[in-house]
Order: sequence, then C-alpha cells, then structure tokens
Amino acid sequence: MDQPLEIHPCHRHSNGNFYHETTPSERTFIHNTLTQHQAFKLHKFSLDFSYGALQYLVANVQLQHDIEFAISRQVQILSVSTELLFEDFEDYYVLPNVFYSHDNVPSLEQVSLKGFLFNPNPPCDLPFASLKALCLFDCVIDDGTLKGLLSNSPVLESLTIDLCHRLLNFKASWCQSMRLKHLVVRCMHNPGFNLEIDSSSLSSFKVYGNSVKISVSLLSSIAEATVFRSRYYPYVQNFDTSTWLRNLAHVKKFGVNSWFSQFLAREYEVNNNGWKIFENLKVFAWFGPLEKECDLIALIDFLVHCPSLEKIEIDVSSVFPKFKRY
Repeated sequence: MDQPLEIHPCHRHSNGNFYHETTPSERTFIHNTLTQHQAFKLHKFSLDFSYGALQYLVANVQLQHDIEFAISRQVQILSVSTELLFEDFEDYYVLPNVFYSHDNVPSLEQVSLKGFLFNPNPPCDLPFASLKALCLFDCVIDDGTLKGLLSNSPVLESLTIDLCHRLLNFKASWCQSMRLKHLVVRCMHNPGFNLEIDSSSLSSFKVYGNSVKISVSLLSSIAEATVFRSRYYPYVQNFDTSTWLRNLAHVKKFGVNSWFSQFLAREYEVNNNGWKIFENLKVFAWFGPLEKECDLIALIDFLVHCPSLEKIEIDVSSVFPKFKRY
C-alpha cells in the first residue's frame, strides 16, 4: 500500500513563519528516517527544511538525497519547502537534475516547491506525464525555463506561481496540455511583469499584484476571474484595463477589491460609461473597504446593471481573500 511520509523539522511561530534553521541532529534524524524506510512506493512526501549560510553546502547535499529518495519511491505528491535565512537569490537551493531525469518522474501528480533556484535549460529527459498540479512559491526561475517545464507537462490542470523571481513574461498558452483549468499568479513584484491569459482551456484565474500587466483574450471557457490590486493605475503605458475587462464580460463569478470601484468611478467621470456588459454575472465578490462615496455609487450602478446576479459576497475585514500559499 502506498504510504505518506511527512517531515517537518522547522520550528515555527504561531503565524507559520520559520525562525530557526534545521539543526545537525534534525538532519541526522531525517537521514536515518529515510534510510530505514522500507516502502517501495510513497503516495506523498512532504519536507520542510530551513538552513543558514554556514550549512548551505550540507543542506544542498541532503536535500538532493531527500528529493531523490522520494522520486525513487514513485511518489505521487511531492512537497518540498526550503526556508532561506539569508536573501541572496544566488544562494537559493538549486533544484537537482534528478527532479527532471529520474525514471520515476512520470509518476509525479502534484508538486509544490518553495525556495528553489531553477537552472536555465534543465535536462527534461522525461515528460511529467502524470503531473496535474504545480505550485512554485518564492522560486527563482526565468521565462524560458518555466516555459520548457510547462511544455513538458501534457496533463497539467492547475498552476500556481507565487512570489517567483526573474520572471518577466508568462503566457497561459505555454501550458500546451490544453487541460489547464485553474491559474493563480500572486505577488509578482518583478517590474513590468506581463501576464497573458490566452489558454482556451482555462475555467478560472486569480491574479494578485500591482506590477502585473494583464492581457486577457476573449475566452468563452473562463467562468471565474479574480483580480486584486492595491489601487487602480489609469496611466500605465501599453496597458488598457477596459480592454481586458470587456473580454471578461461573460464570466459568472468576478472577484475584486478597491481598484475596481476606482476604475468604475473614473469611467463615469472621464468617459460617462456605466459598464452594463456583465450580463451573465451570477456571483460578485468584494474584498476591502470602499474609500470614497463616488466609488460606492459607481459600484452600486455596476451591480444594478448585472441582470443575472444572484449573490454578492462582501468581506470588508481584509483587502485580499484568504489564500493558502503552501
């Protein structure tokens, strides 16, 4: 029978943040546990690991061994989190080549990676033939490497890119599986980051971040869209909010925060446009406060002109919705 194996040696505050690097005794415990583990197959392998500059080389060797152990057991769900106690991207743990080239790579179904550096042009010798869900958090990866990884994942259905560095562009169509249903792009603070929602298989997407330039193709498959920004930016070069919003007029659920009411208010002021095109909208979700009365008036008018609206969800306690990162 497939078994789960979870190892969490990192000490945490009550809010979930790491504050203590993995000690030598804890690393020994992990090594002994894996050495003595006799199962030929694992359903899930989960490891939290933190380290500082002095232990960097030791951690590199151990993490490579741990990942190789999991993949050698034909693991289906792989979750590895490395917590850096220093900030230089060049010192992020390098994802080992065994992740791409082991004979059991096709067994992976769900992968979550945190705190890894992806080498450019990795040796993708085998396709991720079973990979359905991929989450990258606080990883260093460039455009070409991510594109190559996704093009080698023929059945991918869910993708999360969260706080990743060096990415300048991302197109949903890089996922050539034509099965990608759910996309989350969060906290991409890379200046000028461009996001293109252009995959005809998508049914939902969520975008969080101010530096993201969004381009949305007219895709009838998208039923749910969520976009969160700290404010509306009307004067961003080569970025027209009204264009991609019109391409979402058919969605059934739409989630936003204060930027949207600011956009509506400006449309009233500048273009005398009431935005009466969301005829299929059934659920409208709002997060955060309304800062000005004119924003509230514009938002109410928008909702009045949504003839199919069945439900309004309002959470004024937070600007962003609850979101499980990792």
